[in-house]
Amino acid sequence: MLPVLHQVFPSASGYETVASVVQANAEGHRLIFGEEDVFLKQVEAPKYASKSWPDFRRTMMYLRTEVRFYNEIVPDLGQRGLSTPKIFKAHYDLDGLIGEGEKATDQTREEPKHWSAEGKGGYIIMESITEPYFQTSPITLDQAKETLSAVADLHASAWEDRSLLQKSEKLLSRGSYHLKTRNPKELAGMKQAWENFSSNFGDLNPSLFERTKDMGERIQRLAEYISDEVSPGPNDQFATLAHGDFKSMNCFLPKNGSESRGVVLVDFASTGVGLGMSDVAMHIHHAVRPVDLANGGEEELLDHYLQTLEDRLATKNQSYPREVALRHYRLAVADYFRFFLGRFWKSATPETFEKKKNSKNTALINRDVDAAIAFLDRVDRYVDQIEREKTGYQEEGDL
Repeated sequence: MLPVLHQVFPSASGYETVASVVQANAEGHRLIFGEEDVFLKQVEAPKYASKSWPDFRRTMMYLRTEVRFYNEIVPDLGQRGLSTPKIFKAHYDLDGLIGEGEKATDQTREEPKHWSAEGKGGYIIMESITEPYFQTSPITLDQAKETLSAVADLHASAWEDRSLLQKSEKLLSRGSYHLKTRNPKELAGMKQAWENFSSNFGDLNPSLFERTKDMGERIQRLAEYISDEVSPGPNDQFATLAHGDFKSMNCFLPKNGSESRGVVLVDFASTGVGLGMSDVAMHIHHAVRPVDLANGGEEELLDHYLQTLEDRLATKNQSYPREVALRHYRLAVADYFRFFLGRFWKSATPETFEKKKNSKNTALINRDVDAAIAFLDRVDRYVDQIEREKTGYQEEGDL
């Protein structure tokens, strides 16, 4: 790592590794040397070369997207209220792997016959976000309001800004669970994934699972329609920059609200043009306990987000009508379910939930049975409304 540090700190003669985080698509290290305290996010391509080509390509695209976001987009945002870490340097080299003009959402090509990951990858050197900030999951309703306010700032900063969004469309990606960034095998396996999940968890709520016995087929049929509805182009109404992987562990919360800087957002590897509600739908179900979402908690969080966003947009004479926003939310929840079923629930068991129950970086709906059941119940209601909408049958329903 020293050669990488020398790109910014040429006099560094050594460093102390204070903490390390190893995830599926990157590694992170907090490094201290002299008076410097930095966080190095690193993607060394050879470490991921054993993945299938679509998954390896997506990992490289995550890297490219985040580097481009910090280098090309953040400077254009200027002083628009977005709170991100200070970046010392962000760099990637994917020559021979990914073409510079190739989009992350382009249909995955067949694996090249001859390619090498050797020497490829990239890094981001940024400030360490330390005391008085913290990360946690799950989060309380009040903490969720703080994080949703922060992402509302991001959404407001780029809201219907055609020039910025056109640039972002060329350079960045779509959300981590966007249909076009996923392995096509996930969608193809929806029916089997649902059968596996329902067989492992169906006895926890027989009436719910009887009601949703065809959910795999239903969501598979709706997938393209839902994806189209939550995928605005850069010139479309309500389009903005969506974070794309808005889990609570990508938010640094200030203790006791003590920092005027507010919540600091990190990990923009899936950022791109989208709907703000895609972030909200993921965040609420990734990070908030079902008991807090019950009895009006979900609506309380949505109202808080929408009010915060409206306050930001009012200064630009822009708006997000509540009826439109709630429709987008229902679609985004169903879209998140499609991703979750195809990626995680296809192999979930009570034993895997138990194993992950204390993993803060794992979605609550993949480690807490009550959260999973409450999510499924909500999805069933929303999918029912989407099906009626698609067929032209309208009926007033929840949210």
